[in-house]
Amino acid sequence: MTPDSGAAPVFAAFLGAEFDALAYAVRAGHDVRGPLAMKGRARVTRGTSLWSRGLAGLFRFPPAADDVAVAVTMTPQNGGEFWERRFGARRFTSFLKVQDGAMTETFGPFTFTLGLHVADGMLFYPVKAGRLGPVPLPKFLMPQSIAREFEADDRFHFDVQLLAPLTGALMVHYQGWLEPEDVPIVADADAP
Repeated sequence: MTPDSGAAPVFAAFLGAEFDALAYAVRAGHDVRGPLAMKGRARVTRGTSLWSRGLAGLFRFPPAADDVAVAVTMTPQNGGEFWERRFGARRFTSFLKVQDGAMTETFGPFTFTLGLHVADGMLFYPVKAGRLGPVPLPKFLMPQSIAREFEADDRFHFDVQLLAPLTGALMVHYQGWLEPEDVPIVADADAP
């Protein structure tokens, strides 16, 4: 993939006027004009069923942790954004891009269409459709995403809960906060 450092931020272009309704920390966290690195802390809960654990492993979601360091880097590439997330030593990546008028997120051979929207200053990421390569996934094989980004205590916060297809059981739930990488991180008793 080639860098797009001069391109307009993908989320601002896609959301249009809705982007301006986001809280400041969320807008700043998506002002990706070149590589944008953020770090913070998170809590991760994993599902316990064999099916949920298998799917979470397939997508390389982070293991359970009460308090773990998080680093996220978003890099403009090929008209979209390449996201690298690190929870402690666990790394997983995705590529977000507008395709056919919708925001999509690709994890390896899987591409999901997101119903990205703004409400009450928060950004929501429901999964609307998906495919494996070129093959559309039927609704019963779709994961459910209960994901939002918001501002609290002048920080960018995320709360992402992913439920397994077929069973609706928890795959992973990660929540926490991020700041630009050059801000010192202090673990505190209130860390999620």
